[in-house]
Amino acid sequence: MNVLYFDTTQDWIQVLVATHSDGSPLQFLSEQTETTPKESSFKLVEYIRLALEKAKIKKPDLIIVTSGPGSFTGIRITVTTARDLSQLWNIPVFGMDSLEAYLMGVAREKIAEGTSLLCLDGKQGKYYTKYKSENGFSDSFDLTPESIEAKIKTNEWTPNNWYYTGNLPEFYPPSATKIEATNLNLSSILQYSLKEYFKTEPNKNDYLSLLPNYIRGTYVDHK
Repeated sequence: MNVLYFDTTQDWIQVLVATHSDGSPLQFLSEQTETTPKESSFKLVEYIRLALEKAKIKKPDLIIVTSGPGSFTGIRITVTTARDLSQLWNIPVFGMDSLEAYLMGVAREKIAEGTSLLCLDGKQGKYYTKYKSENGFSDSFDLTPESIEAKIKTNEWTPNNWYYTGNLPEFYPPSATKIEATNLNLSSILQYSLKEYFKTEPNKNDYLSLLPNYIRGTYVDHK
C-alpha cells in the first residue's frame, strides 16, 4: 500500500510518500521537509506532485494528514487539499491530531518511559496543549499559561518530558525540547498514524469524514 502523508498545520510543509506492507518496515519513496511560513498555499500541491513523481507512482492508496490544532490557514490548506485529492482519486483519507502526531514524532521512545507535555504556540497568549501520561493522551486543549501552570502546580500534570514550539514558555524548564520540522521523525509519525488508521472502520475514512480541528473555531465564529 502506497501512503501519502502531508502537514502544513504549522510553519512548515512536510510531504512523504511511503510503502507499507504487513510485517515489513516502512519504505520511504520520497520525502520533502521545509520551513515555509505563509507559503504552503502555493507550494503544497507542487510538493505533492514532485513527491509522487519521485516515488514513481501516479496516485497513493491512502492519504494521512495532520488536521490540527495549529495555524487556521495551515489547517484549512491541509484538510482542503486532502479532501480534494481523496475525492479525485477515490481513496481513503485519515486525519491525525497534530499534537499527538508530533509527540510520537519527537519522543517515541520517551513516550513509553514517562509523562510528556507539549505546548504549541497558539498566539493570542494561549497554547494548544496535550499531556501524555501512563494512561494515554489527554484531549487537545486551548489553554492560557495560567491554566497550564495550575495543572502543573496541583500535580494534575507531572511531565518528565517537555516540548514546545515558538518561544520557550515561562513555566517550562530551560532544558525543554523545541519542536521544529527538522527534528520530527516522519517514520514514527506515519507508523503510529497507520496503526490508528487500521483501528477504524474502512467506510469512516472517505473525504467527507475528514474535518479540521480548529479548537478555537473559525474567524467567522468571532465576527
